[in-house]
Amino acid sequence: MRQSLSEGRTALLAVGLSLVLAVVAIVDQSGGRSLFDHAASVYAPYGKTITSGTVYGVVYAVAVVNALIWLAVVAVARRPRPVVIGVAVLAVLLTLGAGLTLLFVTEYGVHPFPPLWGVLALLPVLAGAVVLLRRR
Repeated sequence: MRQSLSEGRTALLAVGLSLVLAVVAIVDQSGGRSLFDHAASVYAPYGKTITSGTVYGVVYAVAVVNALIWLAVVAVARRPRPVVIGVAVLAVLLTLGAGLTLLFVTEYGVHPFPPLWGVLALLPVLAGAVVLLRRR
């Protein structure tokens, strides 16, 4: 029982870390808009225009999907060990995929998202690794 409560808290930490991405995006969108400025400068030489809704929408989507994935881990934290391990592994892989996509995606040979956004999207993976390591 104590183990499952600890894993549930750790998974809640991953939910919180997923939402950090959204909070940073909200702050950036309402303030400096550095993400949009970067993306616009990436696409400008190719005659492409991009809206801030598109750029920030991708970031918000990653943050919300990651949070929902980790909420699924919270929901199964008191289940038998194989279930928790399976869901946590799936959560780590999906979160890792989303973070690496933001980190390494390229279009026209350049990265439309600065590395900071990929790193922020990868933060929940750290908490997920703790869940898996505690379930050894």
